[in-house]
Amino acid sequence: MKLSQMVRTAVQISDLERSKAFYQTVLGFSEVYAEGTAEDGNMHKFIGMPAGVTTRVCILKQPDYSPYGMIGLFEVKNPSPPTIERSSQGCNLGELCMVFYCSDLDEIIRRADGHAHSIVCEPARIEIRGRIKQREMAMRGPDGEKINLIEWDPSEAVSGNRPEKWAGDPIEY
Repeated sequence: MKLSQMVRTAVQISDLERSKAFYQTVLGFSEVYAEGTAEDGNMHKFIGMPAGVTTRVCILKQPDYSPYGMIGLFEVKNPSPPTIERSSQGCNLGELCMVFYCSDLDEIIRRADGHAHSIVCEPARIEIRGRIKQREMAMRGPDGEKINLIEWDPSEAVSGNRPEKWAGDPIEY
C-alpha cells in the first residue's frame, strides 16, 4: 500500500469569508484552488452530515507550490455542525494542529492584527537537549483551529535543510 503526502487539511468553519480572509492575509494562502457550493450530491456523507445541508467550500493553496498541503475551508449550514468544547489555550485530545515553516513570525503577528485569532504561545526559542533552536509559536484561527509556526525559511526546508536536522546553538551558562 502506498500513501501520498497530505493533500490538504479540511477545516470546518463557521464563516467562510472571515476564514478565507484570515488564511489569505495572515498565512499567505492566496491562491484559490477550488471554490463552490454543494447542495446536492453526496458530499454530506463524507463530512458526516445529513442530506440537504448546504456546504460552501474554498480550497486555498500557497502560490508557487504544488497542490499539496492545501487548506480546505468548509462552511456547513442547515444544519450547522456543533462546536467542539475545548480548552482554548492548551492542547486537547484528538485535536489536530497544522504546522508550517515561516520565515518571519513577527510578520505573522502583524498580519493577524484585525483578524479573529488567539495566540496560544508567543514566539519563543525552543530548547532541546541543551541547545537553543529556532523560534516557534502557536496560535488559533478564527474557529479555534490550532496552528504551529516554525521560524525557518521554507525554501531551505524544500532543499532538505530543515530545523529538525539542525543541532542548534549550545546553551552557555
